[in-house]
Amino acid sequence: MARKFMYVYERIYKEANDMQREFVKVPVNGRQTSRADQKRIRKIVEDSSYRVAQECSVIVSYPKVHIAGREVVLGEPLIMLPDCRFVSIEELMKIELG
Repeated sequence: MARKFMYVYERIYKEANDMQREFVKVPVNGRQTSRADQKRIRKIVEDSSYRVAQECSVIVSYPKVHIAGREVVLGEPLIMLPDCRFVSIEELMKIELG
């Protein structure tokens, strides 16, 4: 049976995958990563959070995002619900699935 909607946690995972595809295009090299590329990475994360906020009415942040070697590690997302509660992605999944 097909659903015609997407849960919020699914949308967050989809956006994280889209961000990883964008990060591949940015030349990352650990501590030698240029300032402009670091800003570009931050801009990608901010734009992604904005899109999720507009579509799903939740604020998503990645407080532990960092560059490790030749890749960008997002870490665990922190989600602020419309009632101003902070939850993890697992808690959000439990809330949505019941």
